[in-house]
Amino acid sequence: MRRNRRAEKSVVQFSIVDALVAGLFDGVFTVGRIARSGTLGLGCGDHMDGELVVLDGEFRLFHGDGRMTVLGASDSLAFAEVVDFEPESSELVESVPSLEALLAAIHSRVASENIFHAVRFDAHFASISLREAKRQSKPYLPLAEAVHDQRENVVTDVTGTLLGFIAPRVFQGITVAGAHFHFVDGNGTVGGHVLGLEGATGSLAVESYSGVSVRLPSSAEFLAADLDLAGAEADGAIRHAETDHQR
Repeated sequence: MRRNRRAEKSVVQFSIVDALVAGLFDGVFTVGRIARSGTLGLGCGDHMDGELVVLDGEFRLFHGDGRMTVLGASDSLAFAEVVDFEPESSELVESVPSLEALLAAIHSRVASENIFHAVRFDAHFASISLREAKRQSKPYLPLAEAVHDQRENVVTDVTGTLLGFIAPRVFQGITVAGAHFHFVDGNGTVGGHVLGLEGATGSLAVESYSGVSVRLPSSAEFLAADLDLAGAEADGAIRHAETDHQR
Protein backbone atom coordinates (compact mmCIF):
# COMPACT_ATOMS: atom_id res chain seq x y z
CA MET A 1 0.00 0.00 0.00
CA ARG A 2 2.80 2.42 0.86
CA ARG A 3 4.43 1.91 -2.52
CA ASN A 4 1.15 2.73 -4.32
CA ARG A 5 0.64 5.87 -2.25
CA ARG A 6 4.15 7.06 -3.08
CA ALA A 7 3.49 6.50 -6.77
CA GLU A 8 0.62 8.98 -6.52
CA LYS A 9 2.64 11.70 -4.76
CA SER A 10 3.74 14.76 -6.70
CA VAL A 11 5.86 17.83 -6.26
CA VAL A 12 3.47 20.78 -5.82
CA GLN A 13 4.58 23.95 -7.56
CA PHE A 14 3.24 27.49 -7.46
CA SER A 15 3.85 29.46 -10.70
CA ILE A 16 6.41 28.39 -13.29
CA VAL A 17 10.03 29.31 -13.86
CA ASP A 18 9.26 30.76 -17.30
CA ALA A 19 7.13 33.38 -15.52
CA LEU A 20 10.24 34.44 -13.58
CA VAL A 21 12.26 34.43 -16.79
CA ALA A 22 9.73 36.89 -18.19
CA GLY A 23 10.08 39.15 -15.13
CA LEU A 24 6.85 38.30 -13.30
CA PHE A 25 8.14 38.77 -9.75
CA ASP A 26 5.02 39.79 -7.83
CA GLY A 27 4.07 37.61 -4.88
CA VAL A 28 0.77 36.05 -5.89
CA PHE A 29 0.61 33.00 -3.60
CA THR A 30 0.33 33.22 0.18
CA VAL A 31 2.51 31.17 2.50
CA GLY A 32 -0.65 29.82 4.11
CA ARG A 33 -1.84 28.38 0.82
CA ILE A 34 1.55 26.91 -0.06
CA ALA A 35 2.03 25.41 3.41
CA ARG A 36 -1.05 23.22 2.92
CA SER A 37 0.82 21.37 0.17
CA GLY A 38 4.13 20.56 1.82
CA THR A 39 6.68 20.90 4.61
CA LEU A 40 9.93 20.90 2.61
CA GLY A 41 10.78 23.06 -0.37
CA LEU A 42 12.16 26.25 -1.85
CA GLY A 43 11.21 29.31 -3.85
CA CYS A 44 11.63 33.09 -4.02
CA GLY A 45 10.01 36.08 -2.36
CA ASP A 46 7.68 38.82 -3.50
CA HIS A 47 9.50 41.21 -5.86
CA MET A 48 12.13 38.43 -6.32
CA ASP A 49 13.31 39.35 -2.82
CA GLY A 50 15.48 36.57 -1.46
CA GLU A 51 15.70 32.79 -1.39
CA LEU A 52 13.03 30.70 0.31
CA VAL A 53 13.82 27.65 2.45
CA VAL A 54 10.95 25.49 3.69
CA LEU A 55 12.14 23.03 6.33
CA ASP A 56 9.91 21.09 8.70
CA GLY A 57 7.03 23.38 7.77
CA GLU A 58 8.83 26.63 8.62
CA PHE A 59 9.19 29.22 5.85
CA ARG A 60 12.41 31.26 6.03
CA LEU A 61 13.31 33.92 3.47
CA PHE A 62 16.97 34.91 3.11
CA HIS A 63 17.09 38.41 1.66
CA GLY A 64 19.63 39.94 -0.68
CA ASP A 65 20.64 42.47 1.99
CA GLY A 66 21.67 39.72 4.43
CA ARG A 67 18.50 39.69 6.53
CA MET A 68 16.40 36.62 7.32
CA THR A 69 12.64 36.66 7.82
CA VAL A 70 10.44 33.89 9.19
CA LEU A 71 7.34 34.23 7.03
CA GLY A 72 3.77 34.16 8.25
CA ALA A 73 0.68 32.77 6.58
CA SER A 74 -0.29 36.09 4.99
CA ASP A 75 3.11 36.76 3.41
CA SER A 76 3.28 36.21 -0.34
CA LEU A 77 5.75 34.51 -2.67
CA ALA A 78 6.40 34.74 -6.40
CA PHE A 79 7.37 31.08 -6.80
CA ALA A 80 7.56 27.96 -4.64
CA GLU A 81 7.73 24.21 -4.89
CA VAL A 82 7.06 21.94 -1.92
CA VAL A 83 6.48 18.31 -0.92
CA ASP A 84 5.40 16.35 2.12
CA PHE A 85 8.78 14.73 2.49
CA GLU A 86 8.85 11.05 3.49
CA PRO A 87 12.27 9.78 2.37
CA GLU A 88 12.56 6.37 0.77
CA SER A 89 16.24 6.22 1.70
CA SER A 90 18.49 7.91 4.24
CA GLU A 91 22.15 7.12 4.76
CA LEU A 92 25.45 8.60 5.78
CA VAL A 93 27.66 10.00 3.03
CA GLU A 94 31.16 11.17 3.91
CA SER A 95 33.74 13.58 2.57
CA VAL A 96 31.70 14.82 -0.38
CA PRO A 97 34.19 17.07 -2.22
CA SER A 98 31.82 19.08 -4.42
CA LEU A 99 28.26 19.74 -5.50
CA GLU A 100 28.87 17.58 -8.56
CA ALA A 101 29.94 14.69 -6.30
CA LEU A 102 26.79 15.10 -4.20
CA LEU A 103 24.70 14.91 -7.37
CA ALA A 104 26.51 11.73 -8.36
CA ALA A 105 25.76 10.25 -4.94
CA ILE A 106 22.07 11.13 -5.34
CA HIS A 107 21.85 9.70 -8.85
CA SER A 108 23.39 6.44 -7.66
CA ARG A 109 20.54 6.09 -5.16
CA VAL A 110 17.55 6.73 -7.45
CA ALA A 111 15.94 4.61 -10.13
CA SER A 112 15.87 7.17 -12.95
CA GLU A 113 16.67 10.74 -13.93
CA ASN A 114 13.33 10.88 -15.77
CA ILE A 115 11.25 11.43 -12.62
CA PHE A 116 11.35 14.03 -9.83
CA HIS A 117 13.41 13.72 -6.66
CA ALA A 118 13.37 15.70 -3.42
CA VAL A 119 16.60 15.84 -1.43
CA ARG A 120 17.45 16.64 2.18
CA PHE A 121 21.13 16.59 3.19
CA ASP A 122 21.74 17.31 6.89
CA ALA A 123 25.48 17.76 7.03
CA HIS A 124 28.59 19.59 8.10
CA PHE A 125 30.21 21.56 5.28
CA ALA A 126 33.81 22.73 5.11
CA SER A 127 32.41 25.45 2.88
CA ILE A 128 29.24 26.21 0.97
CA SER A 129 28.74 28.95 -1.63
CA LEU A 130 25.42 30.77 -1.51
CA ARG A 131 23.56 33.54 -3.25
CA GLU A 132 20.51 35.62 -2.36
CA ALA A 133 18.58 37.55 -4.98
CA LYS A 134 18.02 41.23 -4.21
CA ARG A 135 14.58 42.82 -4.16
CA GLN A 136 13.52 44.14 -7.56
CA SER A 137 11.42 47.21 -8.33
CA LYS A 138 8.92 47.79 -11.12
CA PRO A 139 9.24 47.90 -14.03
CA TYR A 140 10.89 44.51 -13.53
CA LEU A 141 13.84 43.41 -15.62
CA PRO A 142 13.88 39.90 -17.13
CA LEU A 143 15.37 37.31 -14.79
CA ALA A 144 18.74 37.04 -16.53
CA GLU A 145 19.31 40.78 -16.01
CA ALA A 146 17.78 40.98 -12.53
CA VAL A 147 20.23 38.50 -11.00
CA HIS A 148 23.33 40.53 -11.87
CA ASP A 149 23.23 42.36 -8.53
CA GLN A 150 22.60 39.28 -6.38
CA ARG A 151 24.46 38.85 -3.10
CA GLU A 152 26.98 35.99 -3.06
CA ASN A 153 29.06 34.67 -0.18
CA VAL A 154 30.97 31.62 1.02
CA VAL A 155 30.22 30.21 4.47
CA THR A 156 32.88 28.00 6.08
CA ASP A 157 32.81 25.33 8.79
CA VAL A 158 29.03 25.25 8.99
CA THR A 159 26.41 22.66 9.88
CA GLY A 160 23.00 22.84 8.27
CA THR A 161 20.56 21.45 5.73
CA LEU A 162 20.83 21.47 1.96
CA LEU A 163 17.47 20.73 0.37
CA GLY A 164 15.72 20.93 -2.95
CA PHE A 165 14.78 19.09 -6.09
CA ILE A 166 16.12 17.31 -9.13
CA ALA A 167 13.76 17.54 -12.11
CA PRO A 168 13.78 15.83 -15.51
CA ARG A 169 15.38 17.87 -18.30
CA VAL A 170 12.18 17.97 -20.33
CA PHE A 171 10.57 20.13 -17.63
CA GLN A 172 12.95 23.05 -18.09
CA GLY A 173 10.90 26.24 -17.99
CA ILE A 174 8.10 24.71 -15.98
CA THR A 175 10.65 24.23 -13.21
CA VAL A 176 14.45 24.28 -13.03
CA ALA A 177 15.62 21.15 -14.85
CA GLY A 178 18.32 19.20 -13.09
CA ALA A 179 19.34 20.16 -9.56
CA HIS A 180 17.99 23.17 -7.66
CA PHE A 181 19.14 23.40 -4.03
CA HIS A 182 18.84 25.89 -1.17
CA PHE A 183 20.54 25.83 2.26
CA VAL A 184 19.83 26.88 5.84
CA ASP A 185 22.33 26.63 8.69
CA GLY A 186 21.55 24.94 11.98
CA ASN A 187 20.66 28.22 13.66
CA GLY A 188 18.31 29.24 10.87
CA THR A 189 20.09 32.55 10.35
CA VAL A 190 22.24 31.90 7.26
CA GLY A 191 20.96 30.52 3.98
CA GLY A 192 20.37 30.93 0.29
CA HIS A 193 20.59 29.33 -3.12
CA VAL A 194 23.44 26.81 -3.33
CA LEU A 195 26.14 27.51 -5.92
CA GLY A 196 28.74 25.01 -4.70
CA LEU A 197 30.11 23.12 -1.71
CA GLU A 198 33.24 21.45 -0.37
CA GLY A 199 33.99 18.82 2.24
CA ALA A 200 30.50 17.71 3.30
CA THR A 201 29.61 14.79 5.57
CA GLY A 202 26.11 13.98 6.71
CA SER A 203 22.81 12.17 6.25
CA LEU A 204 21.44 12.12 2.70
CA ALA A 205 17.70 11.48 2.36
CA VAL A 206 15.85 11.19 -0.95
CA GLU A 207 12.25 10.70 -2.07
CA SER A 208 11.12 10.22 -5.68
CA TYR A 209 7.88 11.38 -7.32
CA SER A 210 6.13 10.46 -10.54
CA GLY A 211 4.71 13.90 -11.27
CA VAL A 212 4.40 17.61 -10.60
CA SER A 213 1.21 19.53 -9.89
CA VAL A 214 1.37 23.18 -10.97
CA ARG A 215 -0.79 26.04 -9.68
CA LEU A 216 -0.66 28.92 -12.15
CA PRO A 217 -1.09 32.57 -11.09
CA SER A 218 -4.38 34.26 -11.85
CA SER A 219 -2.98 37.80 -11.79
CA ALA A 220 -3.67 40.15 -14.69
CA GLU A 221 0.06 40.40 -15.38
CA PHE A 222 0.43 36.64 -15.73
CA LEU A 223 -2.68 36.26 -17.88
CA ALA A 224 -1.42 38.97 -20.27
CA ALA A 225 2.25 37.90 -20.32
CA ASP A 226 3.97 36.55 -23.40
CA LEU A 227 5.57 33.33 -22.14
CA ASP A 228 6.24 31.96 -25.61
CA LEU A 229 10.02 32.30 -25.41
CA ALA A 230 12.12 30.18 -27.71
CA GLY A 231 13.30 27.05 -25.90
CA ALA A 232 16.97 27.89 -26.18
CA GLU A 233 16.40 31.45 -24.95
CA ALA A 234 14.47 30.33 -21.89
CA ASP A 235 16.97 27.57 -21.13
CA GLY A 236 19.88 29.99 -21.35
CA ALA A 237 18.17 32.51 -19.09
CA ILE A 238 17.46 29.88 -16.44
CA ARG A 239 20.99 28.49 -16.51
CA HIS A 240 22.40 32.01 -16.30
CA ALA A 241 20.25 32.75 -13.25
CA GLU A 242 21.40 29.58 -11.51
CA THR A 243 25.14 30.36 -11.71
CA ASP A 244 27.72 32.47 -9.91
CA HIS A 245 27.86 35.90 -11.62
CA GLN A 246 30.81 37.31 -9.70
CA ARG A 247 33.41 34.92 -11.09
